[in-house]
Amino acid sequence: MRPRVLVLGGFWLLGCGPKTEPATAGEAQPTPGLTATPALTATPAPGATPAPAETARPSEPAPPSNPASEAKPAQPSIHDVCFAMCDKVKAKCPQSAFESCRINCSKYDPPPTGCDDVVRSALLCARDAADLVCANVAPESCAKPFRQIAACASGQKPIASNEPSVAALPAGFAIYENRGEGVRAPMPEGAAAGAEGVLATAKHAGGAVYSIRKLPRPAGKLNEKVFLKLGLNLFGRCSDKMKLQGMVDKPGRTSINYTTKCPDGSAEQGLFWATEKALFVATVKGTGDLGPSDAFLYGFEAK
Repeated sequence: MRPRVLVLGGFWLLGCGPKTEPATAGEAQPTPGLTATPALTATPAPGATPAPAETARPSEPAPPSNPASEAKPAQPSIHDVCFAMCDKVKAKCPQSAFESCRINCSKYDPPPTGCDDVVRSALLCARDAADLVCANVAPESCAKPFRQIAACASGQKPIASNEPSVAALPAGFAIYENRGEGVRAPMPEGAAAGAEGVLATAKHAGGAVYSIRKLPRPAGKLNEKVFLKLGLNLFGRCSDKMKLQGMVDKPGRTSINYTTKCPDGSAEQGLFWATEKALFVATVKGTGDLGPSDAFLYGFEAK
């Protein structure tokens, strides 16, 4: 029985020990034999400015765009512009005119070297022109852009106006006028009448010869085939490489530009201009630099 009494006494001793208060929430219980040390807090030094609270940094601004590196909007292809022009023809013309128009697009695509923008500009003009006709001719309102194609193909820089004033004439040029024939054109100074129907001829300082001839007007309707035949008769072997561009057909006037090269190495640029009564041929021919032939051909008029 003695061991039982000891055990019971042990329980009594535990129950009668010193009473302690329960720890409150957040209060740390000290470990027996150790002294509780209060938590340390950061105290700013005298005179020191408290550090500002950290804030979110603003996002870095996007780097400025470089216009030079931005891709330019793609230009419509010459093929697409020409076919769009033909679609306008289809809407108001016979099917044959539409088909002929598309075949004619091969004259412009591919364009002469370095003349992409000039050809595209002319075709855009025709596509949007109110006076677009069913025949394969340039609208009157687009005559200048189409004539610029021939100038570009021959390396000439088009002038800004079809009728240059005296102040805008190239150096050494003057206005030639033949009122009896109704002809007016800028030409090198000193233009004089020539033989065999040559109304005027003049030599540029660079050596090229500028001339205006008057011929009988071909009978019937004028078109590219008629002008090609005229070229064969007039230029002989020089017509082998003749190219026609920018035909304009309107009441009282039919005109078309041409360029060609001769077996002797000379080059020729010109303009067929037909009125109701006559055919005029404005021509620039020479080797090397032909001079400001664009002023002559773009400024030519006949009534």
